[in-house]
Amino acid sequence: MRIFATFVLLLLLIGAWGQPGAFNMHGFYIPQNLDEANEQLDKTLTAKARAKFKVLHESDFENVSGIFIVGEWDDDESSRFLKFINQYVNPKQETWGYLDWQVRYHLVYLSYLRHLNNQPFDLAKEADRINAKADSVTHADERRRQQNFLLDSINGVYIPKNLKDSFVRLDKMLSDTLKQKLRNPDPNYGLAEFHFSLGLWMRNGWQLWGGSRMQQYFLRLGVHHPDDMSGIILRSYSDYLNGKEVDEKSIKPQTAEEPEFKVAPPLPAVVDRKKYYTKEYRRFLRRRKINDFASLPPEAYAEY
Repeated sequence: MRIFATFVLLLLLIGAWGQPGAFNMHGFYIPQNLDEANEQLDKTLTAKARAKFKVLHESDFENVSGIFIVGEWDDDESSRFLKFINQYVNPKQETWGYLDWQVRYHLVYLSYLRHLNNQPFDLAKEADRINAKADSVTHADERRRQQNFLLDSINGVYIPKNLKDSFVRLDKMLSDTLKQKLRNPDPNYGLAEFHFSLGLWMRNGWQLWGGSRMQQYFLRLGVHHPDDMSGIILRSYSDYLNGKEVDEKSIKPQTAEEPEFKVAPPLPAVVDRKKYYTKEYRRFLRRRKINDFASLPPEAYAEY
């Protein structure tokens, strides 16, 4: 009987190995769905870890770390588990502050929490709930953008109507020293020197990314990228300081050239990723078990 059971187990293992993508680079089985994911979590988490997970609240998930097995399923774009769960992940998740992998982890954790507590879990329904939240944030952002197009100030910052209006604001804002530098840019760097300083402030303060009447002004001129917009303002203001007439018809979407920096040598084609593994992750890879995990916000671990 024992020989027969061993033989059956061997056949099952051979069958699993024969499935394409059934195991990852570390030899961990890749689930095909959430039922299999729950089975793998049951096997990997010890009784102590399962008891700790069972009493979590959904709001705790963003602070959970150390459930390394989930990362084994999410580490490769060709992962069959990734392909399965991505069918339910809204590509707009980033608009409300979460990346797609965080949403995947949330769904896995919620599924497992319900499994441990013998509660039903409907993946499509829960994913729709999360997606609806992302959509509502997206719609709210769009409504705010549309309103911002009409405002003369956003977050307490005056938004110029056009280039000439921007010159008036810059005249009032900038020191004589900075104006002199803009009038006579560094011969080596040109106006690119201001791309990540004054140019960055323009892109953020005048809402060239987020939407404003200044952004709409440039869009009407055929300039679509905020980097181009701030570059045009810098060049035009420099010309203005030098007494040159600024002609809107001559405006072209040309991003200010950035200064050349020395580029670090490329990493070798094959990188030994094990060098960057944490002590806890190494232990997990050796033991294939998780006895504990973090579930508190970062400040709870701070030393005072």
